[in-house]
Amino acid sequence: MDNRIPVNRVETALNGWRSREERFSRLFSFDLSSNRALMKEKLSYYDRIATTYKGTRDMDERLALKLLRQERNHMEKRLYPHIMVRLLRRLVVVPIRERIAVKQDSLRMEENRQALDRQVQRAGFTGLSEKIGENMNQGQQQFSIPVSRYINEKERLDYRLSFVKDHSGTYRFDGYKADLHNENRPDEKRQQYFGMENGRGVNTTEAYNLLSGRSVQKEGRWLQLDFNDRDALGNFRVKEFHAGYGYNIDQVLQQLPLKELLNQGEADRLRDALKHGERQSVTFTKDGHERRYYIEANPQHKSVNVYDEHSRKITLNTALGNKTMEAVRVAQKESERQQQGQAKRNGMRVM
Repeated sequence: MDNRIPVNRVETALNGWRSREERFSRLFSFDLSSNRALMKEKLSYYDRIATTYKGTRDMDERLALKLLRQERNHMEKRLYPHIMVRLLRRLVVVPIRERIAVKQDSLRMEENRQALDRQVQRAGFTGLSEKIGENMNQGQQQFSIPVSRYINEKERLDYRLSFVKDHSGTYRFDGYKADLHNENRPDEKRQQYFGMENGRGVNTTEAYNLLSGRSVQKEGRWLQLDFNDRDALGNFRVKEFHAGYGYNIDQVLQQLPLKELLNQGEADRLRDALKHGERQSVTFTKDGHERRYYIEANPQHKSVNVYDEHSRKITLNTALGNKTMEAVRVAQKESERQQQGQAKRNGMRVM
C-alpha cells in the first residue's frame, strides 16, 4: 500500500460503521434497520465523524460530510419527530457530547500511539513515533511504514512494518516483513514476514540471524528457516525443534573445551547470544594451546557449527584437533583429577 495516496477519512469511518452493522446483522435474527437503539448509536457515531473532520480541506471529504449531514437530518427526524426536541438536541446535547467525545478520542489515540511505539521499540525499531501518529490520524484501516538499515558494509535489511485497526478502532502492530540484501549474493532473495502477537515476536536482531541461516530460541523452542521451502505467500517454512527433540545448548557447550566456560559471566553471555542466533567468537583450549573459532547453535544436528578465523565452516573434529568429543571429555576429567590431587597434596581444600 502506498501511504502517499490521499485517503478519504470520512469514507473510512463510515465503512467502519457499516462493517459493525453487518456483524450485528449476522448475530440477530430480527431486522436491525429500524431498531431504535441501533439508530441512536448510529446517529451518535455519525455526529462524532462530523465533529472529527469538520475542518478538513480535502474536497472529497467535504463532499462526504455534506451527504452525511443529510443522512443525519433524516435519522434525527425519524428518532425525534418533534422539532423542539431536535433543536434541543442540536443546541445543547450534541455540543456537549462533541466536547466529551473529542477529548476521549484524543486521549485514546494518544494511548494507542504510545502502546504501538513501545511495541515497535521492543521489536528493535526506534524513532517511529511521529510517523505512527501521522498515519493513525489519517484513519486508514491499515497502514505500513518502511525502514531500511545497513547491518554492515555488505548487508542491508529493508523492513515494512504493518499496522491494522481492529473492530474497536484501536490499531495494533501486526508484524513486519524483513528483506535481506547481500552485495556478495545480489541474486539471492531472502525475505520473511514476522508476525506479532500482543506486540511480541521475533525482534530485528533475531530476524537478521534467521535470514542469515542461523537458529533462534523463542519460548522454549528453536526456530530455523528452511530456504528450500516457501509457502503460498513467499515466506520460508519455519522448522521448529521443541524441548522434546533433545537439543540442550548448555549440555553441548559443556562438552567443548571452551575457555569462556571458566568464567560464569562469560559463559552466560555466550549462552544467551547463541540462543538469540548470534555467531560467537570462542577460545578452544587444546593441550595447553588456545585457538580462536566462531560457533553458532545447530539444533537440528544437536551440536554447534564451527568456523575458522576466515569464516570458513570446519568440522568440530577439526577444531578439536581431530579428537572426538569423548576423548576431549576424558582429557578434561583427567586434568581436573590431577589438579585436585595436587591441591590435596599441598594441603588445600578443594570445593
